[in-house]
Amino acid sequence: MAEEGATAADAHAGKRPAPKREPDKPPAPEGEPDKPSALDADAGSPPTGGLGTLLLTLVLPALIAGAGLLAGHVWPMEARADGTVYGYLSAALLAVGLYGSAGGVERPEHRGDVYRIVVAITFGVGVKAALIAAALWLAFRNQPEYLVLAVAMAQIDPLSVSAMLASRDMSPRAKSLLAAWASFDDPVTTVLVVILGSLVLTGAGGISSGATTYAQTLVGNAVLLVAAAGIWLLARQPRSRRDEPVGTRRTAVQIAALLALLTAATWNFWMLGLAVSALFFRPRLGPWLGRATNAALWVATFLLGMLLAAGANFSVGIVLGCATFAAQIAVGAVVTLGFSARDRTSLCLSQQNGITAIILALLLEPRLPEAVAIIAPAILVVNVLHLGSNAALARSRLQRTRG
Repeated sequence: MAEEGATAADAHAGKRPAPKREPDKPPAPEGEPDKPSALDADAGSPPTGGLGTLLLTLVLPALIAGAGLLAGHVWPMEARADGTVYGYLSAALLAVGLYGSAGGVERPEHRGDVYRIVVAITFGVGVKAALIAAALWLAFRNQPEYLVLAVAMAQIDPLSVSAMLASRDMSPRAKSLLAAWASFDDPVTTVLVVILGSLVLTGAGGISSGATTYAQTLVGNAVLLVAAAGIWLLARQPRSRRDEPVGTRRTAVQIAALLALLTAATWNFWMLGLAVSALFFRPRLGPWLGRATNAALWVATFLLGMLLAAGANFSVGIVLGCATFAAQIAVGAVVTLGFSARDRTSLCLSQQNGITAIILALLLEPRLPEAVAIIAPAILVVNVLHLGSNAALARSRLQRTRG
């Protein structure tokens, strides 16, 4: 969801000047750089807390999905992947979302937390998916295909995290960990969804156009990554002129190259290579990348609504949503060992789902027709649990402070 004028994809280090300090604002403590991050807020957009958070997290997506639902009743949409507009559109939405998410990754506040981030986005994602899958297996033993849905929900939505992080009562170190965790667990989840989907799901349709399993595209991902690195070495600002503004011609070349990378990733489903490329391939796009990421979110939400015209499966969706939120508590408690109790609690209650879960539902729909019907209510359950638990936590902390 959009934060104050930007999303997690809007800002990269050095891409915009730091905001002017208010006269009464104390200087940043030593060791905490006073610079904008991917999670900084810009003036002039809806508030990130309270009513603004409720509107951005629940109300606005519900309205867009509702509009799609109405459209789906008038113009029923069939989800088909191979060589169809639906297949390429869903892959393109995922490409934009993954690039925007990984593009928001910055250096952690504490160097020692690098290993925590790696653990969170690899082992942590796998453990969360296993815990969610176990809950679904216990509840629906005769539905092994539901295991894929567990993986699709195992990531944290970076746009939602970005929109709410400014109002979180967390240390800069904990915020940095959560931002990196939310930004880069998306491509890991995508890899697991496609590989597991190719093993568990049956049917003629593919999850994406041009790829039967993600494992078969590892070479293509490597080629895309090497090509992106080579192009960026040629197109980036020379080190001798690093302090000078990037010229219009060079910026145009970088943007054209980025569009080519997005096209190649969409056509061949080379999403992992694209996500890794986003860690260094960063043209100065200003607010446009954030706007494109938000546009991808709204389009995906609208398509989700259109597919929901066939109905929703609330029984499975509620179990999936509750299991996802509980799995984050379990994994967060392990990943945050050594943090303060305040930070650990906040990180354990940080599960949110949004753009990636929505787009993965769209990608899975051709081979698992219940994907959208289950994931849509699960996202709603997770976000309601998130808002409710964090509101209760904030109220408890306020009462403790006053007492």
